[in-house]
Amino acid sequence: MSSRLNYLKIFNLGLGFMVISMIWAAYNAYMPIFLGNFTKSNTLIGFVMSWDNIANLFILPFFGALSDNTRTRIGRRMPYILVSMPLAGVLYALLPLQTKLLSLLVIDLLFNIVVATYRTPMVALMPDIVEEEHRSKANGVINFMGGLGSLIIFFIGSQLYKINKAYPFFLSGILSLIIPIVLFLTIKEPKIVVNEEKKEKQSILKALATVVKDQNKAPFYTLLSIFMTIAGFSAVETFFTRYCKIALRIDESVSSFAMGFYALAFLVFALPAGFIATKIGKRKTMMIGAFGQGILFLIFMIVRDFRTIQILMPFAGMFNALFTINSYPLVVSYTSAEKIGTYTGLYYFFSSLAAIVTPSSFGAIMDFIGFNKLFLAASICLFISFAFLWIIGEKYENTML
Repeated sequence: MSSRLNYLKIFNLGLGFMVISMIWAAYNAYMPIFLGNFTKSNTLIGFVMSWDNIANLFILPFFGALSDNTRTRIGRRMPYILVSMPLAGVLYALLPLQTKLLSLLVIDLLFNIVVATYRTPMVALMPDIVEEEHRSKANGVINFMGGLGSLIIFFIGSQLYKINKAYPFFLSGILSLIIPIVLFLTIKEPKIVVNEEKKEKQSILKALATVVKDQNKAPFYTLLSIFMTIAGFSAVETFFTRYCKIALRIDESVSSFAMGFYALAFLVFALPAGFIATKIGKRKTMMIGAFGQGILFLIFMIVRDFRTIQILMPFAGMFNALFTINSYPLVVSYTSAEKIGTYTGLYYFFSSLAAIVTPSSFGAIMDFIGFNKLFLAASICLFISFAFLWIIGEKYENTML
């Protein structure tokens, strides 16, 4: 008989994800402003703002596998959290204090590297301490906490920024010093017993080759499904305000406000998405999310009335939650406890790759085919994602409960 989900422990772990969300919410909002104080080159600003995705592509998978191979008295994941999270917090707090472009770039580069070294170990800690059947609910709680962190920056951080541009960064930096201590005191990692004769060093490249070549295509198709869905989601998130401004003649302040309902719906539906998956399965829940979002994007392409889009926007956030909340738990359900960090790295490899290739490829579609074809391309991505989950079939359903 399985134990019940320890919500207090998951809430404590969620504090770490809340801080991460606070960090990136303020970073994405204000870092382009800081860079703009020293340069007028949008190309340079755009390149610097892509450093996090580049770091995610290479560093996250590496440290996921590295944490799998780590053995210490305090666990596999905790050393990276205790060392890197405070260091990243200090570097983050230094960003708004820079008076020269070179120093800003150097500290930003160091920050992006360091923050990437603890993110995968922290994410992998969830399936380490939560049984398979409860992981969707736990991921819902964690994503809820992450969404709460973003709201804190949007509402409280924005007011702090008016007082002093450094204050939102100081807030997240201070929390980055405190939260690792909270996690260390409240979360004890389970000991992983490995047969020394069968002990195998984990490698992200080896894991990638395994899922590609394996006769059981469920893990590979799931990762491809995640790639396609994130490509569709992030394309619309990236270009939505620009589409509304040029195609619908809607001011960006109005369209960005509408996106707020999308984010709020995702936050509200994060917990229900986990409970739904517990009842009907992760794969089926993700299929509903992908298909529903694909239909909505087709409607967005056809409809030219912004009010209709505003009304439908919360449903887009809901369908996003159904897919996203359950995608990571599904990926790690395919592997053993010894390889959770490595498979976490695979998850981030495919999701980061999608985030990197999306802006330029979908931008080209809009340039050469038409602005409203953004939604057609995004919906095709979502339907392909649905198809990958569909062809996995009932054959593998027992691994996705």
